[in-house]
Amino acid sequence: MKILLRAVLGVAVTLLAIGAGMGAMRTASADGPNTDPAVVKAIESQPWVELGPGDSDYRIASMRCYLVQFQFYKDCTPTSAGEGWPSDLSAALEDYQGSHNLPQTGKLDIETWGALRDDGGEVGAGSGRVAQIKGIQYAMKVLQDRSLVVDGRYGPATTAAVKAFQERKEIDADGIFGEITFRAAFAQGAESQRTPGR
Repeated sequence: MKILLRAVLGVAVTLLAIGAGMGAMRTASADGPNTDPAVVKAIESQPWVELGPGDSDYRIASMRCYLVQFQFYKDCTPTSAGEGWPSDLSAALEDYQGSHNLPQTGKLDIETWGALRDDGGEVGAGSGRVAQIKGIQYAMKVLQDRSLVVDGRYGPATTAAVKAFQERKEIDADGIFGEITFRAAFAQGAESQRTPGR
């Protein structure tokens, strides 16, 4: 029995070590890993832009694509509703909010932005998250490179646009769209040349 217990504990310790190593590897290679902590703090201090029915903003078009990726909405073609608030978006957001135990406001509010950012994770070259990539590309088309094609492929042009956006926001430019870059692209001050408060 003692031998079996030692073997189980040995396996558990090995798995924990492997998991810790993978976590460190992930952190070291994604979304501006060497960004100055002062820049991260400045980005994180930017408030979310709250949006709802009647509003028009590139953030709405991008988040429709995120909701498509998470299977809460049906269409994120940029031309289908432009940057306006489609009549069926509030119901989709309420469903999404309910699935995350958030208040079902049907708006892009602070809690919903946080959940969308968490669910989005890190996206980079070679990712298969077609709808989410379209949302990223639409934001980069508005914020960084008007010539960027919104095609759902995270190729060299999208990587270059994300890197250029990261550079001007003073994020360590690795071309990966993760939590830091998400907040820089969708919170208040996204349209400014540099990170506000720096």
